[in-house]
Amino acid sequence: MKVQDFIDSRLAELADYKKQFETAFYFLKEDELFFIPEGEKWSAIECIEHINNVSEVYLPQLTKVCQAEEAGQSEELTLSWFQKKARGWMSLLSKPKAIKIRAPKKLEPRRIQNQELKMSAQKVMENFISDLSQIEKILRIISHSPKLRNTKIMSAAPPIKVKTLTGLEMIVPHIGRHLEQAERILKGGRLAKEGQVENPDIIFPARETEKEQG
Repeated sequence: MKVQDFIDSRLAELADYKKQFETAFYFLKEDELFFIPEGEKWSAIECIEHINNVSEVYLPQLTKVCQAEEAGQSEELTLSWFQKKARGWMSLLSKPKAIKIRAPKKLEPRRIQNQELKMSAQKVMENFISDLSQIEKILRIISHSPKLRNTKIMSAAPPIKVKTLTGLEMIVPHIGRHLEQAERILKGGRLAKEGQVENPDIIFPARETEKEQG
């Protein structure tokens, strides 16, 4: 495929994620963002935090690769079999090719790693938007160069290394996967809140726990 077609496709995907995020999450109250409905392990904001955690693994490495010298360019790009598979694995769980993968503990929300750690929802959302912008820049640079897109970086599951293009093909759909998860959690929270009208004993566990720890 043409390199520019690949870039345009991935940038459009990222733009959709940004719009989805701003529409569904950005103006919510903290009670909604932190609420964990029955049957869920994470809150909606923790899904965004997890996306950020994964970005923190890849973006510094990808940014460094972008700074390499003497990186020639090409107008054509071919995705390998593994790159296509990796993208399918990380796609929305509602899609048939996606597989559920347990996040490494270091990439899970900080509440699960250490309950004493606090989270700022506003900071998490700011980091998310900043990371999207950085991914856009990296896509424009790495995709054009055979040397850059075939450079190996450490994956989120060390000691496994992957090509930079493979890394991009994992982290971009991974964003959509967890935005979908976050929206599902928000929907569950709203249903629980509606039930609270009939049963005032229902509480929002994530926020109540934080108050007890504070």
